[in-house]
Amino acid sequence: MPPSANTSRRSNGPCSARWWGDTGERSLRVGSANDCRRRETTLEALTGLVGVLAANLVTLAVVWWQGWPAHALLLVYWLETGVVIAVSAVKITRAEGTDDPEQIRTLMTFDGDPAESYVGEDNRAIADALVLEFVMDWLFVGFFFGVVGLTGEFDAATPVTVALATVSLVSYHVGSYWFKYVARRESERRGPVSLLVEPVPYFWGLVVVQIFGLGAVAITESAAGTVVVLLFIKTSADLLAHRRERKRALSE
Repeated sequence: MPPSANTSRRSNGPCSARWWGDTGERSLRVGSANDCRRRETTLEALTGLVGVLAANLVTLAVVWWQGWPAHALLLVYWLETGVVIAVSAVKITRAEGTDDPEQIRTLMTFDGDPAESYVGEDNRAIADALVLEFVMDWLFVGFFFGVVGLTGEFDAATPVTVALATVSLVSYHVGSYWFKYVARRESERRGPVSLLVEPVPYFWGLVVVQIFGLGAVAITESAAGTVVVLLFIKTSADLLAHRRERKRALSE
C-alpha cells in the first residue's frame, strides 16, 4: 500500500523498509520490524560463534602442526591484543551513535579521567585516549616476550608459526569489524565512549592469559598441555565476549 500523507518511512537496516501511520496497522508493522531485527541478531550471533570457534581451532591446528611452540602462541596473543585495540580505535572514529553517561560502567580511567567524562568529545580524541592508555603496556609486554625468546629457556617462535596463527585470529577481528560494524551498520547505533570501554576487559584478559602461560611453561615439562590449556582459556574468553556482544545487540 503506498504511503499516505500521515505516514512515515523507516528503514530497519538490512530488513526491508516499512511504512506505517496513525492506524492500528502501526503496532503490527513495529512488531514485524522487531521480529526482523531479532532474526538478524540471531543470525549474526551464530555467524560470530562459528567465527570464534574457527579462528581458535585454526590456531590449535597450526601450533599442533609446528610441534606445540608455547612461545609462538604467546606472541600470537600479544599481536592479537594490539589488533583488538587498533580495531576498537577505528570503530570509535566511525561511531555515529550517542552515549548515555549512566550506561558507561568501568573502573578504568583514561589519561586520569573517568570514561564518562569523554561523552560529547570528538571521536578522534576518544580514539586517541584509548590508544595512548594501552600502547605502552602493550609494547612492554611485547618487549618482555621478545627477550624471553632470546634467553633460550623456551623454543623460540618461528616466523611461519606466528604468521599462520596470527592470520586466523586477526581475520576474525577484521571480518567482524567489516561485516557487523560496517556492512550491518552497527556504527550508526554505537556511541564512541561505549566503544572506548568495551575492549578493556578483553585486553587485560589476554594479558593475564599471556602471563599465566609464561609461568606455566616455566614450571611444567608438558608444552603441549600448556598450549591446550592456554587455547581453552583464550577460547572461553572469546565466547564470553561474544555472549556479551549478543546481549548488547538484543537490548538495542
